[in-house]
Amino acid sequence: MVDQTKTEQKLGSVLVTKGIKRITGLACINLPVRNVEVSAEWYVENLGVILLREPMRFDQNANAIIQLGENGPSVLMHEEQELIPLHFTRHGKPAPIFELRTDDAEAFYTQLLENEVTVSNRHDNLPCGKYFHVHDPDGNVITIVE
Repeated sequence: MVDQTKTEQKLGSVLVTKGIKRITGLACINLPVRNVEVSAEWYVENLGVILLREPMRFDQNANAIIQLGENGPSVLMHEEQELIPLHFTRHGKPAPIFELRTDDAEAFYTQLLENEVTVSNRHDNLPCGKYFHVHDPDGNVITIVE
C-alpha cells in the first residue's frame, strides 16, 4: 500500500522523503458577470444564497461575494466585459458545469416559476434524482437537484 502522506524521491544517491501537501477544501468559485449588482441580487432573491459582501466598485472592476448554502463555498462575482459561459454543449444543448442541491425540488421549481425565472422542465430520473435547470441573468445554466 502507498503511504499517501509522504513521497520519496531519489536525488542523486540520496533518498529524500517529503510530506505531501493536500487540498483541504474549495476556497472560492470565480464567476464572471456582466453586472455585479444585478447578479448578486438575482442569486440572493431567486436561489436564496447568502450575501457575504455587498457589491463593491473599484477603479477598473467591481465584485461581490455570495455563499452557496450554509456551509457551501464562496462565489466571488467579478464584473467582466467578456463572459465565459459556465456550461458546455452536450447533444446540442447547454449542459451545466456544476449542480446546486435543494431539499425540495418541486417546491423550489414552483417558486422560481412564480418569480418568472427561466427554468427547464423538471425531471425525476433515478439514480440522479429530481432536478431542473435554471438560467442566471448572464445565461449560465445551473442544475438544481434534490
